[in-house]
Amino acid sequence: MKVTFSDTDELLIWLYLFIDSLFKQGELSLYTTRLSNNCFPFFTDTELFTCAIFAELMGYHTKKDGYKYICRHYRAWFPKLPRYEVYNRKLNKFYDAFAYIFKQLRACYVRCSEAKGQIDTAPIVVCRAQHSANAKAAHPFVSKGYCAAKKMYYVGAKLQIIAQNRNHALPMPIDYHLETASKHDVQIAKQTICTAPIENMDIYGDKAYIDNEFQLELFENYHINLMTPYKKKKGQSHLMLFQQAFNTIHASARQSIDTLFGWIQNKTNIQDASKVRSVEGLFYFINIKMVAALIMLIFNF
Repeated sequence: MKVTFSDTDELLIWLYLFIDSLFKQGELSLYTTRLSNNCFPFFTDTELFTCAIFAELMGYHTKKDGYKYICRHYRAWFPKLPRYEVYNRKLNKFYDAFAYIFKQLRACYVRCSEAKGQIDTAPIVVCRAQHSANAKAAHPFVSKGYCAAKKMYYVGAKLQIIAQNRNHALPMPIDYHLETASKHDVQIAKQTICTAPIENMDIYGDKAYIDNEFQLELFENYHINLMTPYKKKKGQSHLMLFQQAFNTIHASARQSIDTLFGWIQNKTNIQDASKVRSVEGLFYFINIKMVAALIMLIFNF
């Protein structure tokens, strides 16, 4: 089925059918199993996830705004839509389900032939550093971190994205991971890159990913070439000419990941988590926005 962003009804139908297929033929039901008398709710989980993702795709970046949008325009489609408090609680509870939906979307629709990719992190700001003393949102997961690119301290998390290059298009996110802000980029990569769906690929990372032992392990065991720029050694006044040339090429190759992060931020406002109040809410916030971003990239919205 061809889906276009301007044809919102067709998009909604496709989304519902895709999620329903994950419940019936996939493992999505494992993320929503209930051991109670409410194991078959009137407002189904398929409807719940469809409403949430669809509202995000329509540009409503908070649950409350998305809920109001569905009430205004699609109440007849979802007559059993519960009150907002129930809607909000269920979405936070089932945050892991959206990570599974992301993986299934990638498996079904992402076809990239390029053997090159990118890895980088972006700040997810729960509150500014000046308010950190009184900050209680999403504790104990969040922490104080520093974003060198934006030259700012903040309280929140880090979003790591691994993306695969595409010809004449933005890189395609194939894996992501959320970690507390104080954790170093290379430590996050050590936990995640080995399990990402990449093999025989050159991955470009910045200086934060320089770790010779780790890079050698990736190459020998997983055939992943984590390429980082040259860094001046202690006492070295300047890089050699071939090192400068390599760094220039490397920086040019990495421009696309910066563009991707900027595009995702523009489409989903993913880096502003100031309205998040719980750890579950933070993971839901990231997961649904990554699902929405992937759908937009797949169908060129």
